Amino acid sequence: MKKKGIMIIGHGSRYEYNKKIMELQADRLTAMGFKNVHIGFNETSHPFIEETLIRMAEDGIEEIAAIPFFIASGLHITRDIPPKLRLKENEKDAEIEVNGKKIMMHFGGPFGDNPLLARILHERVRELDSGKGRTGVMVVGHGSRLPYNKDTVILNAKRLSQMGHDDVYYAFNEFNDPDIGSVLEDMAEKGINEIIVLPLFISLGDHLKNDIPSKIRLKDGTFEGAFDHKGSKIDVKYALPIGQDPRLTEVIAANVNSYR
Repeated sequence: MKKKGIMIIGHGSRYEYNKKIMELQADRLTAMGFKNVHIGFNETSHPFIEETLIRMAEDGIEEIAAIPFFIASGLHITRDIPPKLRLKENEKDAEIEVNGKKIMMHFGGPFGDNPLLARILHERVRELDSGKGRTGVMVVGHGSRLPYNKDTVILNAKRLSQMGHDDVYYAFNEFNDPDIGSVLEDMAEKGINEIIVLPLFISLGDHLKNDIPSKIRLKDGTFEGAFDHKGSKIDVKYALPIGQDPRLTEVIAANVNSYR
């Protein structure tokens, strides 16, 4: 029987948040009974994907399920990561060679279209909604030159609307329209007096810590505040990113099991 392993692939960040979430998810998979669970990062954080791949090969692993812990596809998944897994363009399942050892590689996809993600967002709205006045939801995405991130953000915003939320909007930090500032103004103009901002991000980092707060009129380091719009007070609540939710471990597990 082949010795099998799992590589959870993260983006990487100069902050520790991303790495800690990856380690948390790996520990949870191990606690569920999965063996030979490793993590690898596309950039910035160690171990890099290539380092992890060599370590797994040295450990005698003959088949790897490489699961990207990403919300949406983009240049990293389509361009950067496959060659680091020794895969050719558009390959998802192939036999590769690492230091003379043959390994069957399976490359999974991001989880942003999984219905569970919208359920997680729905529950966060319910937790943060004060129930006073008219509440609006802004789903915020990173943005990308490719369509995947925008499509994923719009999909989850639509699913929130289908779950019964009346005022659901979406916005992007960069690259795509509409931008966060203009959506915030639009929501205020329409009489929404409590805005819940849901970042569709894995972990805290530069964008969530340094870019987005000022765009939603929050002071540094705060997750709740208010601003004045034409004499009316607009409350803003900023949710944490989704990456540490334990249900996402189940999504990774299901992805791994699809190769077994």
